[in-house]
Amino acid sequence: MPLDATSYFDHLRAYIAPAYVVDDGTTGAVSLVEKYYPEGSTKKATRKVILPFQGRAFAIKLDGRKESLFHFLDDNGKQWSKRCDFVVFQCFHRHVNAFLFEFKSRSLEAQSIIDQLKAGVSWCASLRRVICQYTGDDRGIRVRKFVVTENENPSPYLDGAGKYLARDPSIRHYHYDQLKGLTLDTLENGSVRTV
Repeated sequence: MPLDATSYFDHLRAYIAPAYVVDDGTTGAVSLVEKYYPEGSTKKATRKVILPFQGRAFAIKLDGRKESLFHFLDDNGKQWSKRCDFVVFQCFHRHVNAFLFEFKSRSLEAQSIIDQLKAGVSWCASLRRVICQYTGDDRGIRVRKFVVTENENPSPYLDGAGKYLARDPSIRHYHYDQLKGLTLDTLENGSVRTV
């Protein structure tokens, strides 16, 4: 029998290795921090997105790790070697949610974004199945996908409404500036997949 959302969220947090957690959500907001190369610069800068939330949440950094995602599988050019940048887990309104984020500078090259966020969905599904297999703890996780850029003219890559990727309408695009003042709960994405 599936656990209630609060219990499953607690179990999920307890099972994830602490090294992956970049913000435990104790301040009522999650901070997603990414180092990147600004256009025309050889020196890295830091980008920080802060998303307040209701309920409970924590954030993990999935990308940027040197070790294999699954240490017993070859990572070289395999599907599971791709990773989205961040996954934010939230427990709110009797649901466990996962918000997947891919941070880009200006590039909106659709295929790499699609592949990285698809891999993030697969990672969430794999995490759920592994935990269930070993512990019996189970609950569906509602997943939403986002790409965030500083592209000033993203319209050639977006749908007619200018919000979702034209090649994958389940991925919501935001400019970094648009996130100021938004909360995790007010991020718009009507495409929810339960894994």
